[in-house]
Amino acid sequence: MLSHNNRYRPVEAFRRKVCEYARTQSLLALDDTIVVAVSGGADSVVLLDVLSELSEEWRLTLHVAHLNHGLRGRDADEDALFVENLARERSLPFHTKKAACRQIAKTLKLSIEETARVERLDFLLSVADSVGAHKIATGHHMDDQAETVLIRLLRGTGTTGLAAIRPIRDGLWIRPLLNEKRVEIDAYICHCGLSWRSDASNLDVSIPRNRIRHQLLPILRSDYSHHATDALARAATILQADDDLLESITLDASKTVVCARSNRKIALVSNRFFGYHIAVQRRLIRVFLTQAGVDPRRVEFRLIDRILALLRHGPGSIQVSSDLTVCTTGRLILFGAAAPAFEKHVEFGENRIPSINARLSVDEVEHPDYPARFAEITPFEIWFDRSVLPRDLVLRTVKPGDRIRLFGSGGSAKVSDILINHKIPRLIRDEIPVLAHQREVFWIVGVRASERSRIPESSRQAVRFRFAGSWLHFFSGLQRCT
Repeated sequence: MLSHNNRYRPVEAFRRKVCEYARTQSLLALDDTIVVAVSGGADSVVLLDVLSELSEEWRLTLHVAHLNHGLRGRDADEDALFVENLARERSLPFHTKKAACRQIAKTLKLSIEETARVERLDFLLSVADSVGAHKIATGHHMDDQAETVLIRLLRGTGTTGLAAIRPIRDGLWIRPLLNEKRVEIDAYICHCGLSWRSDASNLDVSIPRNRIRHQLLPILRSDYSHHATDALARAATILQADDDLLESITLDASKTVVCARSNRKIALVSNRFFGYHIAVQRRLIRVFLTQAGVDPRRVEFRLIDRILALLRHGPGSIQVSSDLTVCTTGRLILFGAAAPAFEKHVEFGENRIPSINARLSVDEVEHPDYPARFAEITPFEIWFDRSVLPRDLVLRTVKPGDRIRLFGSGGSAKVSDILINHKIPRLIRDEIPVLAHQREVFWIVGVRASERSRIPESSRQAVRFRFAGSWLHFFSGLQRCT
């Protein structure tokens, strides 16, 4: 039989190895408060045991969290009770919740697996928020890493996907056991005499991950390399560094290619965009789609490839979703969602239009304070003789049929024609405010003034309009890039 000391050595070695990994990967800091996700399975039981043993050295405050997914009936209830007892034995706070994953999946039309994942993440985040935790620890290990690499490889993912599970993500999610194999975790449980719960669903090979775990990986180990798990995990580590480098390049590139941005739209300069390697172009598209509100999980290679094809051969557009369009004019690349229609009755003083993140200041000016040269005022300021202004002016969205009397001309033109002549892409025209009375436009803000803004020499009182906000910054950015 093994002596007590012989049993203890591998246990202590395992803990020291986890501690060193946590140190080198910056997973732990002194005085951290950590939510430990404990399902009751072997991995999470070992995670809790090791962190408990390290808690004195690192001055950790631990909270045990367990989500009952409501999928396995009585077994799941017994899992929750088991984890509660684990927490009680260690005098640790216990947090639990029971989710109706089947009903939620049916309502949201998601798979059970995806619903369970989302519910689990939301639960752990809510616990972390409620206790002021710095980290959330999960029991992912090296075999999980190898399985994830294979799953994503078979899906045809890129570098980011193949980088798989990271030791720390978003500065919050930590995986202290990621450098340990399942066989080492099983040995630790055996040496420590720990109890744990078995989940029969882990044997269900209709689930892709389980098929990889129980069928594909054993074949790779027996027929190709005993070190398949290590090799796949090592590949993930290498790809994480490569992915970080590409992300850094992409971040710098995003600052270079963007010429204008609003809450709903992003404009890029085409020749700057195509000055980057194809790998960076793909990442930029992913970044801007995500920033425009697309769920990152929906940004697939096929979509990115379709967008790239459009951008190379445009002009044209692609409807990415019901409210997001990507288009190119040849000179510009635009990612945009529709702006809400708005109409604001204009009064003296400051007029705020929150829906377009704008304000219009209106004030009366007596003749002595007129500018020396009206031609030198900015495009986002306009003056009118007080006597020509109707009382019910509005600042609103452009409407079909709007017309403007052209400054310096006896005629009038459609506002839509003016915008076309100024080469303002259709996608951003809904962002443009106009100062109007009924269908007559007095000012296409930043673009064109009406003949009505001509100040006669006899004028003694004028009204000054000054616009500030999102459209000013967006249009000014476009102008700088032309």
